[in-house]
Amino acid sequence: MSQSARVSVALPIIAQCLNDLLAEAAGEEIAWVLVCQADGVAQYVSNAERKDGRELIESLLARWKAGRADIPAHYNPDLRAAAGDENTEGRA
Repeated sequence: MSQSARVSVALPIIAQCLNDLLAEAAGEEIAWVLVCQADGVAQYVSNAERKDGRELIESLLARWKAGRADIPAHYNPDLRAAAGDENTEGRA
């Protein structure tokens, strides 16, 4: 069985594990898309509707094209302030 076929067979199990882990971390289910490549073939799995998954990917690509820095959310002071975390200094 080819690498891409093995990955394809494993993706539903990976998706369930990822969905469970992200829901635990976020406190509720959140939309996500996982894209990978095996044998030069892009594959994806998602818990989002195709339209919503496309919007997630397009928003990421727009940030990359704009040259915006990849700042993890827990370091981004704008996101922390929007979440009501007033004390953003000195914490990561």
